Amino acid sequence: MFSAELRERLKLLDEHLVYCNDHQFVLKEKKAEGEAELILELHNPSILFNRLENKKLRYFKNQKCADYLLYNYRENNWEMHIFELKRSIGLSQWEQIKEQAKGAIQNGMAIAGFLGIEISLDRVYLYSAYRNDKINDFANPGKQRYQMYKKASPEYKEKECDWNKQLIELDFLGKR
Repeated sequence: MFSAELRERLKLLDEHLVYCNDHQFVLKEKKAEGEAELILELHNPSILFNRLENKKLRYFKNQKCADYLLYNYRENNWEMHIFELKRSIGLSQWEQIKEQAKGAIQNGMAIAGFLGIEISLDRVYLYSAYRNDKINDFANPGKQRYQMYKKASPEYKEKECDWNKQLIELDFLGKR
């Protein structure tokens, strides 16, 4: 599945936090407000770093970090996939997720260096798994009026547009 050198480096990591597979991973998050489970169907050899937010490198100023990091080897290139699981996402959670993504990228790049794999920033993908979209939710009429009032602000429109786009921009190491 992986080169001999990569397999040797993987042996140096905690086998309870790092998994290799080419079929499926199950991502789980348990918090006081509930739990979430996300099943990833794989088609390529992958390496999953579990509970990354609890095991991040302490050298970085940004100590925020996403829940999971996955390296996927596809078409002779490595990709980095970052997963954050939340029960609900509003604007403040969305801003927090973007900061967690930056922290996961910096940790992911450091780990990739240790593993001897090269990740290009244009092959980094961010996923937010959630149950409730509080940014676009209009089920509550009172909330709808409040959202209409808030949406008049340019700052809200910019953040909302960011959430609703297929691609987002994260300023990381002077690159977007």
